Amino acid sequence: MRRTAASYQHSRTTYTVLSLFVVAVIVMAYINEPLLVSRVQTVSINIQRKKKDKFPFPDFNKYHHTRTLSPAEFGLERPDDRVFIVGDTHGMNRSLHNLLSTLSYDPHKDTLFLAGDLLAKSSEAGSLAVLDFLSQRQQGNCFPEIRPRRPEMASDSITPAAAECKGVYAVRGNHDQMIVQWRAWRDWFEPLQLTFPSADLYPRRFSVPSFPSLTSTESATFDVGPPVGTGSQFLSLIESEYLRDRNTDSGGAAADPQQWVDIARKRAVGTWRAEWWKRIPQTGKGRAKKEWIMFSDHYWIARDMKQEHAKFLYSLPLVIHVPSEHLFLVHAGLLPLDPRRPADDERQPLAHVPSLDDVRDRPVDDGDYGYTLLKLDPPQDVLRQMSIASNFTEDEIQELRVTQERSILQDVPHNRDPWVVLNMRGVRKSGKVTRRSDKGTPWAKTWNGQMKRCSGFKNATTALDSASQDDEMEEDANGSITRFHLSQAREKNEDDVPLPCYPSTVVYGHAASRDLDVRRWTVGLDTGCLYGRRLSSLVLQRKSDSQGPSHPSSTDDGDEDDDDEEESSDEEEDELDEYAFDGPFGAVNSRFARVAGGPAASRTRKPRTWTRAIKFGDKDSDLEAKLVSIKCPKAGDFAGP
Repeated sequence: MRRTAASYQHSRTTYTVLSLFVVAVIVMAYINEPLLVSRVQTVSINIQRKKKDKFPFPDFNKYHHTRTLSPAEFGLERPDDRVFIVGDTHGMNRSLHNLLSTLSYDPHKDTLFLAGDLLAKSSEAGSLAVLDFLSQRQQGNCFPEIRPRRPEMASDSITPAAAECKGVYAVRGNHDQMIVQWRAWRDWFEPLQLTFPSADLYPRRFSVPSFPSLTSTESATFDVGPPVGTGSQFLSLIESEYLRDRNTDSGGAAADPQQWVDIARKRAVGTWRAEWWKRIPQTGKGRAKKEWIMFSDHYWIARDMKQEHAKFLYSLPLVIHVPSEHLFLVHAGLLPLDPRRPADDERQPLAHVPSLDDVRDRPVDDGDYGYTLLKLDPPQDVLRQMSIASNFTEDEIQELRVTQERSILQDVPHNRDPWVVLNMRGVRKSGKVTRRSDKGTPWAKTWNGQMKRCSGFKNATTALDSASQDDEMEEDANGSITRFHLSQAREKNEDDVPLPCYPSTVVYGHAASRDLDVRRWTVGLDTGCLYGRRLSSLVLQRKSDSQGPSHPSSTDDGDEDDDDEEESSDEEEDELDEYAFDGPFGAVNSRFARVAGGPAASRTRKPRTWTRAIKFGDKDSDLEAKLVSIKCPKAGDFAGP
């Protein structure tokens, strides 16, 4: 009995201790209830933030991959017709008009092309002025006329009533694309209507003690105001709030638009504003880290442009192809091959003579590529069946060349990736494209290396099928290879192996840090006008027997000083590219191009305007080409011409 009573007393003591412990835990939980609730709310908010990117946005990219121009559209049908291809303008409207005036631009005779990045990064007024000028020209309005710097060069042979405006064409740049996205989004967002059941369901004043005040005031309480019902009303509300905070506290959060937007999003959690914010895209990571920055200059240009300006931007393709001149115009660049495979792989567009299969069996996608690719429209004309066992006629060669050029756009997956076409500067050893100038091999070097290997395709298939033929290569009168054997030549240096193809030329912009980059089959025209350097143009015209050879020249009008040009740029400076000195363009690059940090104009003298003749296109091409470059202002630019 004594043992049983002792056991009972021990159990009772244990239960008492456990009960006291449970009571203590409950009391402590009650005391710390706000902290626990705060933690639960924080977890809930974090979960909500992870899900907020799932809004099903429509496509705002408005991509058009390729526009193919006929000889008539290209505009060199008459001896006095000219083509101007201008580098990145970035809204530098005055500089653009100065260049066109220097060129004595006549809209009745001259076709104008621009290599992308027409807008942004300078001034909104300048960008809108450039847009207005180009959209008016595209609509056929030749006025107002641009007065040439030299009156004696003005043409009196054609009056506005006697001829229509020649074409104005441009490709889309990466900065133009960001404006397209914002404008397309506004077109979708502004008409939206949201109905809120009752304003009482959403708090008017919302306190977020963990978030700093926008204007660094002591109170962190935020008045969200009454709900608004349309997207345009919400945009007017937050735009006015942003501009107010930026003007009242220039050093606050509004000094950084992205920081202001992030804080505004956080403050909207739990209020009616959150329903609108979830319909506004957010910046991404990796490739998309520079996209969808609200209240950037791209945003304001998209807001303030006219509807005809938006229509003009939406119409811009990523690539312009001129088959008659075997010419591509693109903003960033193109690749002649898939860098993940050997250059002589049979799937490479330049490694085989094009055939009907290259037109019929178009790849839909590349599962190994990893990014969404655009689908190209099939060509209007179909390659007719040819007997590839015999020599091709010149007409057949031209037809095959055009087909092979289309294959470059279609069969190289990188060329159907819009981000690559808009941003590429180099290619890494892994085959991945980079936007950095100091990483990888410049894509232009890769392009020229492959074009240098093109040896024509007369009898190429017959030669490849005959393993008994000699390894030695011979050329016919037209410079086409009549016999070669890839299987044996592959044992040699791959760069020396000829390919059954013909070369084509790419003109591009985008690479301001590389400045004027002239190579045999590529011409880079971004000479950093935005940074106070130069604005450059490639001028093409049919050769005339009456015209003598073009010689380098420069002019200095004396109304601007010739101090050293600014070297500041937000692009990465490229390393010394010894390939730029190879071939017939070594003298051009050593004198005018930015190679190893050199200036864009002559190192001994920096004239305001200079002109330089270059070789362009095929050896037997009837095109005469020259570069014309003018100096840009060091700081700022105005909307007026």
